[in-house]
Amino acid sequence: MAHSKSPLAHAPRGFTLVELLVGAATTTIILAAVAAAFVGVQGAFQRESRVKVAVEGLRTATGFIEQRLRMAGYGVEPRFAFDFNGDALPSGAKSNHVLAFGGSVPNSVTDDLAFRYRDAAWMRRGHLAGTTVVLEDTKSTFGMSFSKGQRLLVSCVGGKDYVVMRAGESGVSGEGNTASNFILDEALSTVPIDAPCLTRAGNNSPYLMLIHELRIRIVDLDGRPFLMAFQGLDELDMSSAVPLAADVESFQVAYVMNRPAPGSPNAGAQPVDFSSPVSNWVLGDIGSADADRVPDPDTAPVPLFKLPYEDPARYNRHPANIRAVRLSIGIRSTSPEPNGRRAFERVELEDSGEAGPADGYYRTNMTTTVRVPNMLSRSTFNPPVGDESSGLNVWGG
Repeated sequence: MAHSKSPLAHAPRGFTLVELLVGAATTTIILAAVAAAFVGVQGAFQRESRVKVAVEGLRTATGFIEQRLRMAGYGVEPRFAFDFNGDALPSGAKSNHVLAFGGSVPNSVTDDLAFRYRDAAWMRRGHLAGTTVVLEDTKSTFGMSFSKGQRLLVSCVGGKDYVVMRAGESGVSGEGNTASNFILDEALSTVPIDAPCLTRAGNNSPYLMLIHELRIRIVDLDGRPFLMAFQGLDELDMSSAVPLAADVESFQVAYVMNRPAPGSPNAGAQPVDFSSPVSNWVLGDIGSADADRVPDPDTAPVPLFKLPYEDPARYNRHPANIRAVRLSIGIRSTSPEPNGRRAFERVELEDSGEAGPADGYYRTNMTTTVRVPNMLSRSTFNPPVGDESSGLNVWGG
């Protein structure tokens, strides 16, 4: 007779305590590995985000400066294209001014870049009556308001003689065709304000041309170093400033000066960077001595328009001999790594002397050289009118 098997014979066997402990340990290890991988990915994402923000700020700032710097000297004399007056600057320092933020926040080091160019889209005809500017067309207006310090070039026909007028404290309204709130800027003018060609009305009246002035430097903005663009050179007016990039540690400017070609009459001229250990034709580059950091507008012979191109005055330290500007910008992350990671060390840009060990911040640097072709201009900077401009070449050569 056949015997049936008990149902208990097919019941699963229970887990032992050892098996449960092993399973729990294995699960814990797997979860820990997943968590570590997640934390690592999250940390990498945050690091890349910090670097990405810095790089984007750097590109934005560089693009803005390059676009406008190429205009330096357009429509103005080369000797006035770049400004090296430090009256409006902290400590009067054009090079390596240090901004200290205190605590563990690294210092920033900034040079000062200031230049001028004419607005190619704004031109009027008019004349001067003392310090009053009068438009020739009584139906016309200035078309734009002039803010305090805005400069207006009043040029005689041919461009050899001119004055620069500066808008006074209250500015100038753009709705009128006469403005008396202008002040003569003698430092940028070539003739007295009562020169006959400036007071002449009619067909041979002077040209009125708008001048833009731009200053770039790092400033302390609520405890953070911002690279700012200031509209005007008379003061650091934050109300008209444009922020270009945040957390900028270094802004360095080096000036590539005019260099004689091999075999030319001035081929043996002494390099302009003659005080530095390694002399060359670049002012403000790495290794530059204090005396070789910026061009010299005060004691260097001025390369006047009438001088030929191979005149020795065209190969000295005067700002009119600038042929390119090399910009170096260093940006760091907004905050350091919280876990003590060393991140990136700080390197020296040009002559800043700022190199230092890694301190938890992520950093990125960019260097670009911008040619300033308008500094080579050798023709008049306003349209030729009348017989006076026939064959005129006041820029030498």
